[in-house]
Amino acid sequence: MLNIIKSRIDPDLTIGIGAFENPEKIEDAANSVDFCNVRVFNSSAKIISSLKEGKIDAIVRGTLQSSDFLKEVKNNYKIDKIYRIGLLGTYDKKYFFFAPLGIDEGEDLKEKEMFVEYAKDLLKRFKVEPKISVLSGGRTKDLGRSERVDKSILEAEALTEKYGINHAEILIENAIKNSNFILAPDGISGNLVYRTLIHLGCGSSHGALYYPLAIEGTIIVDTSRAAPKEEYISSIALANAIKNY
Repeated sequence: MLNIIKSRIDPDLTIGIGAFENPEKIEDAANSVDFCNVRVFNSSAKIISSLKEGKIDAIVRGTLQSSDFLKEVKNNYKIDKIYRIGLLGTYDKKYFFFAPLGIDEGEDLKEKEMFVEYAKDLLKRFKVEPKISVLSGGRTKDLGRSERVDKSILEAEALTEKYGINHAEILIENAIKNSNFILAPDGISGNLVYRTLIHLGCGSSHGALYYPLAIEGTIIVDTSRAAPKEEYISSIALANAIKNY
């Protein structure tokens, strides 16, 4: 997947990246990019206004404070809900898109349906056939053991019936084998998967795209404020490649 992204980069595009915490790390990342233009901004208001005015082509949040940044995004683009789809990699360089990442995302079947729709859009942008797996809180034979687990299984089965995707049950180790997008049971488990993979499992993160903004061509990629320099660089590449769709 990273090779596909690199092949889609437009060197003439300008990507804005935010720097609030550890600005020296962001400056270092920006100065290390040799595949496109990069501008560094120290406030959410400035970077959003620059995008809307066409002074930059896409945004990487960088180390801007999440609460302020999300408020600016929602106010400027008149949206109430943001769906983030992240690009992750395992220790052995198996790359896949993943959601939900935020603890308040993917809370019901409707939100999960939106994630599937957005994932299909994202993969088609890269001319990649969607191979989607949805996880649940247990195996199907576990129905009846827990209301919360039952809900996740029934929602996964509903998604499978509607979209013809794979219900991998709780077996994420199977889902990773043949999937390019994996949907966790909810935002809490998704956030734990992300943290376990990245912080304990020697995996990698390469940014998370904001939907529904991407549908209209507004490209904003989220990153962790604690990310290493390499994640900011690959997130700039991701934002560039998607904008160049």
